[in-house]
Amino acid sequence: MDEVLVSIWCTTYNHELYIRDALEGFLMQKTSFPYQIVIHDDASTDGTVRIIREYERKYPGLIHGIYQEENMYSKYHPNIKWMLEVEAQNCRGKYIAVCEGDDFWIDTQKLQLQVDYLETHPEYIMAVHDALNVDCRNYNMKPGSIYEKDCVVPAGDIIVQKKYMFSASMLYRREVLQMKDIFLDAGIGDYTSMLYSLTVGDIYYFSRIMSIYRQHHKGSWSDAFIQSERERWRHSILMIDFLVKYNEYTKRKFEVHVISRIQKSALAVLDSCNEMDEKTFRGTYDKYVGKLSRKYINIFYQLERLRRQLFDENFIDEAVYQFINKYHKIIIMGTGKYAGIIARQLDNKGVVFEGFVVSNNQEAKESYMNKPVWKWEMMTHDKKRTGILVGINPIIWEEIISSLNEAEIRNYICPFCWSF
Repeated sequence: MDEVLVSIWCTTYNHELYIRDALEGFLMQKTSFPYQIVIHDDASTDGTVRIIREYERKYPGLIHGIYQEENMYSKYHPNIKWMLEVEAQNCRGKYIAVCEGDDFWIDTQKLQLQVDYLETHPEYIMAVHDALNVDCRNYNMKPGSIYEKDCVVPAGDIIVQKKYMFSASMLYRREVLQMKDIFLDAGIGDYTSMLYSLTVGDIYYFSRIMSIYRQHHKGSWSDAFIQSERERWRHSILMIDFLVKYNEYTKRKFEVHVISRIQKSALAVLDSCNEMDEKTFRGTYDKYVGKLSRKYINIFYQLERLRRQLFDENFIDEAVYQFINKYHKIIIMGTGKYAGIIARQLDNKGVVFEGFVVSNNQEAKESYMNKPVWKWEMMTHDKKRTGILVGINPIIWEEIISSLNEAEIRNYICPFCWSF
């Protein structure tokens, strides 16, 4: 059996309309090294298997098909340990290149370019690249335009998902297959692979467009996510659970980014809950999350607290009460929607606050909700005796922390923030 440098790992499920494109993209690669193509079909019910077997017969020794008799994803989701084991057992390469059966490669030099870079840069664990994004609802096509030029991918961009890294662009060292525990329980696939990679090395990006990403085709995850509120809730709760554990796993190294990403997932749930009371919210949570609801009960309590924080004008969290009682004066940071929510909650509870404060580079009116507005540089309050309530959506937590640090503020709390 020839030693291969790269294993192409392709997962398929009902990709009859697309799998030929994927296979042809693999076969057209021009490389100075041997590679193998491993196709894992998860019990497709259409003609996908027939097409894979056709190519397997045509290219014996190069293409290896794995055919599940029952759908493993539905059986073991959210734990993906089974898939990682199948991948590790069948992929022999030093590097693993990923491409799902509904995407495909369009550049004959893709593998060679990525492998050459990783071979000469041992500090990098993964290489990715730009892609064309095809929306199958209207067939609009546009480049990802992730970054203007080749670069190291900032950890925060990956965690917060400011930039979408296409799965068909990923080529990583075999070490990534060693991830376990929290990375397997999340059931979030490529995202967890990238976050694991951040713990062992850097990720390099090529601005060259080398693949096609199909989005919102019938049966795709992205289409199900848009169509189903249940899927959005389940995915969001799995994501929050993983990120809380990831924060601990990394000893809070990336916490400023983790908070932003958790907020994004929390809002995916809470944006549909403004008309719900606690009983209705709990019933919906149990219905959507199902047998996982008990496992994630702490997430429910946090989401319920945030739901009330966002939609109940007579609510003040106990931790916020304790914070308020600690300081001589209270000021709210921000003058937008979230600052207004806190201000009304304080007013309704008879809690006095001085006014609002914004960043030095932010335009601001002299007053908001009949209270004065200062910039940090104009605020004359004793910083040691003044508490700041952060009335800004934590989805931009990195910017918030940067502003607080610049103003040398240490006494603050954000009622909308996830509590670790």
